[in-house]
Amino acid sequence: MKIPMMLFAVAFSALATTTTAATPKLEEVAERAYLYGLQQAIYYGQRWTYTQNDDKNNDVYAGLNQFAWVRKQITPDYPVVTPNATTLYGAGFLDLRAGPVVVEVPEITDRYFSFQVQDQYGIFRLIVGSPFNGTIARKYILVPPGFTGNIPADFPTTDIIKWPAKTAFGLVRMAVMTGTDAEIKTINGYQDQVTMTPLADWLANGHKGIPQADRKIVPGDFPIPDGLPEYQFGQVDKQTAEQYYTLLSVILNDPTTPIIEDSMMEAEMVEQLEVFNIGKGLSFDWNKLPSEQQAALETGFKAGFDSVRKTLKTNMIDMNGWGVVRNDGGFETRWMDRAIIADAAWGAPDKNVSHGGAFLFTDSDGKPFNGKNHYTLTFDMNDLPPVTQFWSIPIYDANGYFVANEINRYTVNSFMLKAGDFVLKDGKLVIYVQNEKPSDPAKAKNWLPAPADGFRFTARFYGPYAPLTDGSYNMPKVARVK
Repeated sequence: MKIPMMLFAVAFSALATTTTAATPKLEEVAERAYLYGLQQAIYYGQRWTYTQNDDKNNDVYAGLNQFAWVRKQITPDYPVVTPNATTLYGAGFLDLRAGPVVVEVPEITDRYFSFQVQDQYGIFRLIVGSPFNGTIARKYILVPPGFTGNIPADFPTTDIIKWPAKTAFGLVRMAVMTGTDAEIKTINGYQDQVTMTPLADWLANGHKGIPQADRKIVPGDFPIPDGLPEYQFGQVDKQTAEQYYTLLSVILNDPTTPIIEDSMMEAEMVEQLEVFNIGKGLSFDWNKLPSEQQAALETGFKAGFDSVRKTLKTNMIDMNGWGVVRNDGGFETRWMDRAIIADAAWGAPDKNVSHGGAFLFTDSDGKPFNGKNHYTLTFDMNDLPPVTQFWSIPIYDANGYFVANEINRYTVNSFMLKAGDFVLKDGKLVIYVQNEKPSDPAKAKNWLPAPADGFRFTARFYGPYAPLTDGSYNMPKVARVK
């Protein structure tokens, strides 16, 4: 069937008009680029911290293909937003440029543990451990794109992970139930048995992982944009528009972090950024941009920042005032969800497979928390958070960091309840949230020290039942004592 030339011309004209009308403003491109790239930007900053920042005060410097282990309960000096003191972490960046990397995990039968691996987009493509595939010792091999070598016969196909990039972030969690010296020593023993070994070294070692104590640190060699060492800690709040878009340009030129194949949405974003000379093969220089482009990037950057912070507080599932994170996956295209997790809890899961979370920024009256006030959090002992593993409710300052206190308590959790650490009365568990220690001994036992100024909560639910992810659980509010 032939299409009349006039009809074709009209259709083409309409298409051209539509395309022209859809061309976004520079400010809109900049704002969208903030949502698109925030997770990758923090990933890059964290990778610098773990693999390149060899400052003597940097406790997480481990180099490539090694874990930085938290070997004692987490304190305010841990440089990650919204950490959890109810687990001991191990975290490190896998470098797959030279080929596959093998991670071995020992048998752990006495506690919750998990090993999870995230790509640069915040997508956890490997989630294993005690609740998922058992407690026996296992080994996993991550295979980078383009690898043409042989996979050793030691690995079942379930433990061969085809990785989409040449970099990855691995995260190990082991539950802390009592925090005694003996328990921490036990966990440290497990940590020492976890290995991360390049395949070539694994083969040369008789098909076994090499203990971390026997390996030298191999520092990362990734480009370091100007200012990154100064703004990385607290990156979201410290970085400027110039620094952010400079870093985004570096990321798009990083061979270890390719864009998602066949993603029309990302391809469109990358194409739109070229107007600013941001993109693969391009050299971005803020000082060479026309003033109107600099202004557009500044405006878009602020709009993106503000929209993430606003959406974080307004677009979550309401669970009696607590905001349940909508981490249903889909980070490939759900850029706002991705940016929210990156901002509020970088390294948190993109899906509620492992654990869920809930934020709380205001009291039962809708007012922001302030350490000058006294608050209570009251649980009915017959209606505790429903989980298969454990729950934990840490408290942070307004920016998401622990603040030192006189009893070194940064959370309340189900392990503490089971151990009898709290005073119960009339079937209730009342937690006293305030800056100064209560004078009443019973209240002091149930005291969760609050920062002197603003603060917030991020609850964790390991092995959550549906009510904790769909918001139907009656999570108690934090009420101001009047």
